[in-house]
Amino acid sequence: MNFRNLLLLCWLFSLAACTDNNYQPSAHLSASEQNEFKASIIRYIAPLPKKGNHSTKFEPVFDQHYQKQTGLFRLDKYYPSADGYIYFEVSRMAPSFQVKRVATAGRLKRDKNGKIHAYEEVYRTWKMDEETLARRTKKLFDSFLNHEDLSPYETANSEEEFIEFPDGQIKYDKNRRMWAGNFLEDSLSALR
Repeated sequence: MNFRNLLLLCWLFSLAACTDNNYQPSAHLSASEQNEFKASIIRYIAPLPKKGNHSTKFEPVFDQHYQKQTGLFRLDKYYPSADGYIYFEVSRMAPSFQVKRVATAGRLKRDKNGKIHAYEEVYRTWKMDEETLARRTKKLFDSFLNHEDLSPYETANSEEEFIEFPDGQIKYDKNRRMWAGNFLEDSLSALR
């Protein structure tokens, strides 16, 4: 097999790997495993509890808050990749007069004991109705899985609302595992 055919085969495999059925959570996880996955990331994706902050959010006193939050999120997309990362997208209801949701996508890697070793959130969408969110996040998630540049979907570069964060002010800080910007980070939790 020559190099050109090998490249074509790799490209076709990557396209097949990123079909809808491959990142439907139910294709990889039972309902209880989906809930366990959400619970494992909830302290990163959910709003901070009252009297809590990013330094204290893992304290047991906040367990009840995060258990409730787990039920408010839906695991929309899940893809365990050959590179060892689990790619995911979760959504929750957004404050609105109409039914709208906001989605957050990211990836994580676990160590040999199952503990999250690496974690990052790659985008958070604007709030949208269910149909629009499903259509737009399909494009976003496909691009994310294929390691494509997502900046064309950011607000400054798109006429349609896709990605709210990151933007020119707010970026994801992988070391601190939180969105951070040019103003008080804890005020961002009010946006979640």
